[in-house]
Amino acid sequence: MEKYSKAIGAALGGVATGTVGIPFMPDGTPWYGYLALYALTIGLPALLTYIAPKNAA
Repeated sequence: MEKYSKAIGAALGGVATGTVGIPFMPDGTPWYGYLALYALTIGLPALLTYIAPKNAA
C-alpha cells in the first residue's frame, strides 16, 4: 500500500508541475501538446516512484 500512496503523491506533484508549465507553452500549441505535457509530468514521476526499489535500511 505504501507504493501506491507514494505513486499517488508523485502524480499530484506532477499535476502541480504541469499546471505551472501551461503558461510557458508556445502560442498555438495544439491540444495534444498539453496532453503530452500532463502525461509526462504526471505519469513519469508516478511510474518511476512505483517501480523504484525499496530503500534498504
